[in-house]
Amino acid sequence: MAHLKAAAALTALGLLLAAPAIAQTPASATGPLGVAGKWTLDLSRSRFNEPLTGTAPISGELDITKDDGKAIAWTLVEEDDEGVAAIQFADALMDGSPTRAVVNFNFVTLSVERTGQSSVAVMTHGQTGRRQSMRVGVTAPDTILVEQDIDGKPGPPDQSLVFVRKK
Repeated sequence: MAHLKAAAALTALGLLLAAPAIAQTPASATGPLGVAGKWTLDLSRSRFNEPLTGTAPISGELDITKDDGKAIAWTLVEEDDEGVAAIQFADALMDGSPTRAVVNFNFVTLSVERTGQSSVAVMTHGQTGRRQSMRVGVTAPDTILVEQDIDGKPGPPDQSLVFVRKK
């Protein structure tokens, strides 16, 4: 169960952001995304797909420690009734090149590609089983939306996670 949650979490950032309101092309997007700091999962505004990922967490915290316009680094921890349900660490260039991340003490290959001034796409690679992709974007000054495609089928996102900046 924790593995599924971690995969869903990974696919939370792993962090990052698709903001439809910001119509920048990757070539014109420069500088930091503006997401460094601590973020809390807003459970009431998030939509979980429990048949794909297991029981929804009871809390989540995202700590983005690097956001310099070229790379992004984050730690994501989700908790359930039994304690830590998912944990993820990554440090990735935002140029689409593959990098290794840690999800629940397993190595996972992912890539992060900048898609706008305040948005990225995150994709897992070479995994057996599910391959996931995410669109991550700043939708308001203190809000990140992570739209996850977990099942690989066309259509609306399988799951949407909303993170708010921790004050």
